[in-house]
Amino acid sequence: MIDFRSDNVHTIADPVLKEIIVANKNTVASYGGDELTKNAKEMLAEIFNKEIHSFFVSTGTAANSLSLASITPEYGTIFCGSDSHIYLEECNAPEFFTNSAKLYPVKTKDGKIIYGELEKALLFHPSDEFDMVASSLSISQATEAGTIYKQDEIRNLKNIADTKKLKIHMDGARFANVVAATAKKPQELTWEAGVDVMSFGTTKNGTMSAEAVIFFNTNLSKKTNLYMKRSGHLLSKMRFISSQIIGYLKNDLWIELARSANKKANLLSENLNKFDFIHLPWQTEINEVFIIVPKELEDYLKKHGVFCHNWTKISLDSQYHRDNYSFLRLVTSFHSNEKDIYKLTELIEKF
Repeated sequence: MIDFRSDNVHTIADPVLKEIIVANKNTVASYGGDELTKNAKEMLAEIFNKEIHSFFVSTGTAANSLSLASITPEYGTIFCGSDSHIYLEECNAPEFFTNSAKLYPVKTKDGKIIYGELEKALLFHPSDEFDMVASSLSISQATEAGTIYKQDEIRNLKNIADTKKLKIHMDGARFANVVAATAKKPQELTWEAGVDVMSFGTTKNGTMSAEAVIFFNTNLSKKTNLYMKRSGHLLSKMRFISSQIIGYLKNDLWIELARSANKKANLLSENLNKFDFIHLPWQTEINEVFIIVPKELEDYLKKHGVFCHNWTKISLDSQYHRDNYSFLRLVTSFHSNEKDIYKLTELIEKF
């Protein structure tokens, strides 16, 4: 078996696992009142070089939904990419958590929201006194196409959002991979560019199950603790989430793991790019590789034990929207074996 389905399929990083074991001693305060949780929050504030309010949950869907519920009223509109995770793959959880706010998809190119399309969406958004209210904008960093918003691109979206006073949410499920790929400081890609709140992901990059909701605009977090409790996401044994985040951040492990995953994706991309019947629609920037292949090749790979995901064609040119083309996503992690990359290459050579 050669498994490129997701970075989620891989193991917990050893330093993170050790921190969980260390946390499994004695009695400590519950519901986040413990020293480990306090230390984890301080580490996050140090990494982003800012006073923040942070909340820990166990899933990315909860992190995204709690973030958006905190900045969007039930009568509000959440603008997001047409291929975004919150729009396509979270079962309308943000609408559920906000008690019926509306997700409003905006066209993307290479995974990134098109400026003109966002301007158009805001221009034609209802504005009568009885209509829903334009409230927030959610962007993904990295995007669902594995591409990276540059700092100026985030600022440009922020400037457009400001015309309707939208709050900015960032889905940072693979934020570590972005920081590792760009060598930018975390604050440069978040609050310095205008982001109000982010979902800081760790699970895809070496933890067991730990996500953080981080408010850079701390005035927006006043009800988040209530949303957490009401939705069943306030964990009694919070120290086991916090210990993961400590192990993840300590000694810059998060960057080391992400850098390793990115390196393997680049190797995978280079090997796949050798074949003239495989097309990479955009440059590989993080640990996700996207390929357009003949349907026969997808069937051949499945038959030979290669696991990967079919992906949405929303961001692709229309010429690839035909049934004879398959659009596949392959994901590497820090734990991916480079031998599998070469095995895959050899397999395709025999196609």
